[in-house]
Amino acid sequence: MFRTNFVFLLILISISSIFTEVKLNSTMTTTTTTLSMLTSQEILSSCTYCQTMACRCSLQENILNCSSYLLNLIFSSNCAEMKIWEIVDFSSRNIESLDSTKLLSLRMFRLLLKSNLISNIYDNTFDSIGNILIELDLQMNLLSNISSNWLNSKLIKLKILNLAFNQLESFIYLNNIYLPSLQQLNLSWNQIEIFPNQIQQWTSLIKLDLSFNKLSSIPRFALIGLQNLTWLSLASNRHLTCKYNIYKQIN
Repeated sequence: MFRTNFVFLLILISISSIFTEVKLNSTMTTTTTTLSMLTSQEILSSCTYCQTMACRCSLQENILNCSSYLLNLIFSSNCAEMKIWEIVDFSSRNIESLDSTKLLSLRMFRLLLKSNLISNIYDNTFDSIGNILIELDLQMNLLSNISSNWLNSKLIKLKILNLAFNQLESFIYLNNIYLPSLQQLNLSWNQIEIFPNQIQQWTSLIKLDLSFNKLSSIPRFALIGLQNLTWLSLASNRHLTCKYNIYKQIN
């Protein structure tokens, strides 16, 4: 009986190390008790959605971490069924272009794509998750422009957009893009020379970062309409000067 229990415990520990990140408790007694309460079926099913031999998933935190792995991972057939991840992390995977197939029909609130080699995002890439996506992190890529075909009005829930450390120069193709929930926009460390007036259309903005660009001036009414803006950084721009007008009342 002791031998059977011991083998069963080893099987549980082995399966758990592959499919889940088990947080060890402070004492061996507590850990042993926790493991003994789980059946092998429960452990096998704890990461049944989108399970791979490389991605790591945490059922407790609802996170699918596929960062720093090869691109040709084989996901389970029920990958997209009845599951919305809190975070899906595809960072540091050497991705060069992005389309909807790269997302593998996943659904998530926060999508991390930072530290890749993305220079092109195809049309409608995020349409399938536009109604739930809250955060999109594209920092540290090779984007030189933004297309209204992927950053479009279907992203109705998007609150955080991080485009820092790219090669962005202008926003001329972003007119009439309705992002009603956008609160934080990070455009720092790019090559922006002309203030992107298109930002005015995102009236929910609270935080705007344009630091470390190549701005030399800011239009007089650049921030008109951004009544919710409480944090703005224009630090470390090239020869940026602030101009203001003093109006005198004439009696």
